[in-house]
Amino acid sequence: MIRAVLVCHGELSAALLTSAEEIVGHIPDVVCISNRGKSPEIVRQEIIHAAGESAGLSGVLVMADLFGSSCWRCAMEAARARTGVPMAVVTGVNLGMLLSFSQKRDIMDFPTLASTMAEDGRRGINGPAFSSGGGT
Repeated sequence: MIRAVLVCHGELSAALLTSAEEIVGHIPDVVCISNRGKSPEIVRQEIIHAAGESAGLSGVLVMADLFGSSCWRCAMEAARARTGVPMAVVTGVNLGMLLSFSQKRDIMDFPTLASTMAEDGRRGINGPAFSSGGGT
């Protein structure tokens, strides 16, 4: 089993999971972590705990909201810690990425899934699309 850990500012991680589950139903083994009111050390420890709390994991995919942010830094520090479980960090988590994770986690190995999530996140961003009426 591959676990997802969503690490975001405010309540974004919980909102993303709630929205994804409204579309596809319950998504097991997804942990939401908010940095609201927490020190970076606490966030990092929560990520490490989420990675190590279950035997039988083949990997932990940490999806952070913003590259270079405190959430990303905590995720990178946690990934460098020795948890005994392979970890990968991708940034720019969005609803499409989480939906893709829910559909592909059981059919891909961990390294392939991590790479695919980054690709799917980029593929989900399109635009701009303008109306034919313009708006000059």
